[in-house]
Amino acid sequence: MVTRELLGAVEAGGTKFRAAVVSSDVTIVDSRYVLTTDPDTTLATVSEFFGRFEPVAALGIASFGPVDLDPDSPGYGSLEGTPKPGWSGAPILDRLSDALGVPTGIQTDVEAAAVAEQALGPGPRPRRLAYVTVGTGIGAAVAVDGRPWRGRRHSELGHIPVRRAAGDDYPGRCPFHRDCLEGMACGPAMAERWGLDPSEAGGRDDIWNLEASYLVQLVRVLAYSFAPDRIVFGGGVGSRPGLAEMIHAKSRADLGGYADYTAGNDTFVTAPSLGDDSGLLGAALLARSLLDD
Repeated sequence: MVTRELLGAVEAGGTKFRAAVVSSDVTIVDSRYVLTTDPDTTLATVSEFFGRFEPVAALGIASFGPVDLDPDSPGYGSLEGTPKPGWSGAPILDRLSDALGVPTGIQTDVEAAAVAEQALGPGPRPRRLAYVTVGTGIGAAVAVDGRPWRGRRHSELGHIPVRRAAGDDYPGRCPFHRDCLEGMACGPAMAERWGLDPSEAGGRDDIWNLEASYLVQLVRVLAYSFAPDRIVFGGGVGSRPGLAEMIHAKSRADLGGYADYTAGNDTFVTAPSLGDDSGLLGAALLARSLLDD
């Protein structure tokens, strides 16, 4: 079943939220950005946005994390120990569900983006797709046939250990692991290492080659752990033009000739086909699934 009613979608980020009203064919009707300040103010502003429209039939939330995704947990739908000041324990799901009074679901922002890229991207659509976001942090998720793969908790692949690049003495900035992938390759780590924002790196091949040398190690983990048909790199850093192609080119050497997923597959590592809308459209698909069920 596909509803003709309007859907609500929220992409919740540590810097800003994006709320949208979306048609049943997953076309964005209207959207609004809301700065992430304190939970009360931010969530109230998001709720007010939806009050301007004909009531939506369901709401999907794609949230930054870590977020409690266990329906049997008393903290279901709340943020857990996030470094975002004031947001640990924030009950995003309950607040928005109570405000709108409609069926509401929640998943991580990278899960939502993975589902959207897998379900709405150009054909032939892959059945198994991994999505990686590289920005303030690094996160990854895998979607299979339109649903996110999930264990007891959502994955934290940004915190895998990585081999340090030769000559790189940057200590890493992860408060938990220092030189994990996120600690070495997230946007703030790049800015701290090089003394400039990634958006200012332009054609600095030394910067982007080093960045790709760390991100390609996640490609090997995803390839050998989940065997996806495609890996998409998004986010403020990950979607930088040319970076996906650079990672793809380095993947063959990193895989070392064993089970080379790049062989004959020019789209194994790509940039997002949905641009900056992947997470938001994934939230809309989650909302629609609540009505389909």
